[in-house]
Amino acid sequence: MPLAEVLEPFAHSAVAHITAFVLGTLMGSFANVCIYRWPPSDEHPDGRSIVRPGSHCFACGKSIRWYDNIPVVSYVFLRGRCRHCAIDISPRYLLVELAMGLLFWAVYYHTVVIAFPGEPLSMRLIRTGILTALIFVLTVISFIDLDHQLILDKITYPAIPIFYGLGLLLPERGITDGLIGAALGYGLVRAVADGYYFLTKRHGLGYGDGKLLALIGALLSWKAVLASLFLGSLLGSVIGVTILVVARRRAASTGVVRGDAGRARDRAGPGSPEGESPEDPQSTETSADPDEVPLRHVALPFGPFLAMGALIYVFTEPWLGLSLARLWGPSLPGL
Repeated sequence: MPLAEVLEPFAHSAVAHITAFVLGTLMGSFANVCIYRWPPSDEHPDGRSIVRPGSHCFACGKSIRWYDNIPVVSYVFLRGRCRHCAIDISPRYLLVELAMGLLFWAVYYHTVVIAFPGEPLSMRLIRTGILTALIFVLTVISFIDLDHQLILDKITYPAIPIFYGLGLLLPERGITDGLIGAALGYGLVRAVADGYYFLTKRHGLGYGDGKLLALIGALLSWKAVLASLFLGSLLGSVIGVTILVVARRRAASTGVVRGDAGRARDRAGPGSPEGESPEDPQSTETSADPDEVPLRHVALPFGPFLAMGALIYVFTEPWLGLSLARLWGPSLPGL
């Protein structure tokens, strides 16, 4: 009996699904380390090593033992506190671990069980590995962007060629798909960012967003670039309007409007040298009518929304491509 036929029942078993979730939580724990240590600071302009020193409490400096570093379980058992100094640990660590575990399981279920039933098991497992690697990178980029409004070159520059190479392992990807996707991803954002600055003398999208979109396109092709940009813009608009409403209510109670402090190093747009925050005369604290706070004054990193758009595309690509092919026929090559 072929090995694939022997392993196929195991691939659909509860043990395999639980294993995917557990591996996801382990990678979520590692993602937390990257999110915390990679961004630059005054003390560490190039960020910190993710290897040394080992895991330790940020408050008391005590080393965290292995049994206190088990994803999800240790956080729940210690009730979100350090064993040594009892300081509260942010629940976001738990959130990242759980989210990564669920996403790894979802990708495994998607690729191995439901989306590619005719493919050999080995190919489905390769898909799972590639897509979970993408999820890890997108998660790290998103949370760093949320914290610092930075999309780090140290992540995107090596990730673009790596994911382009991984994309060539997928049978539906041609040599040019990833090249076109990367060029289109960066080019679209660059054109929008430069055009917006030319018209308004304000910084909107940063070039870091373009590098992120290039990363997505390098693996998932140009179709993912368009889908991620559209879905990311849609999600960003909905959430941005929500934040605007909250900002106006807060401004109504304080009588003060805080503007966008500008984007930082990897967000630097045209007219601002990389490594410096662009100055904006409208970004200082001013008094204003809270009902007149514009959405452009609300600082909102775009990277997480692009990442969410890419994830939606990952889970819908097999059916989206089939639906478009049926709708448009041969007029859309490559679908």
